[in-house]
Amino acid sequence: AFQIHICIAMGLISAASAPITPPTRYKENFAARFQTEADFSSVVRNLGQFPTHQSHKKRIQAARTYFYNHAATGNSLGKDVAMVEDLSLTILYTTMDQYGFESWCPDLSESPSSLYNNCHRTLAIDSFQQACAMGGYRRFSVNPEYYNSTTVLAQIYDSYVFGTIKDKSRKEARDPGALERRKENNNIGKRRRTVRYMFFLFYMNGWANALYPESQRA
Repeated sequence: AFQIHICIAMGLISAASAPITPPTRYKENFAARFQTEADFSSVVRNLGQFPTHQSHKKRIQAARTYFYNHAATGNSLGKDVAMVEDLSLTILYTTMDQYGFESWCPDLSESPSSLYNNCHRTLAIDSFQQACAMGGYRRFSVNPEYYNSTTVLAQIYDSYVFGTIKDKSRKEARDPGALERRKENNNIGKRRRTVRYMFFLFYMNGWANALYPESQRA
């Protein structure tokens, strides 16, 4: 569920998706707002005092349309996102507004512990914990011991974002279109395995004998 939450925030729609590099203005806006860890901590402590904007409603609708369109094509991630409650999206985008983030776009070229990336990690964990506590991921049966542990979520986050996703980003940068080709090859492999399995079932159930009696065989 946390990985799905991260994909929603990052706008990744499938296994063939690679994250974008943060635009320069994102980094500049962040640097102007947060110059030290203390600046960010101050915002976190006073989140309830900041007015929220209504832009999250447009973001929710855009996200729903974006992921639903891909779910209709059989995309598994899109189907998972379709199961996420609107409450989770509201919490995610409202938290982004409160943190002053125009978009959630970690910089995979930097250290996971940089101020910029650390703030993105905190936002992801904070919004996920709130969403779980309020039932936004109840269809995924998330264990409270799991989502209440900030340490565990931080480990999962770093492994997924700076391991799995970063690796995909590197592969796509070296060979544009590689992720899409890999996805298609995997789909072809799955279809072939399904066909073989169906033939095996036909054979085990004696369908070959029913269709081609011994008297009709050469």
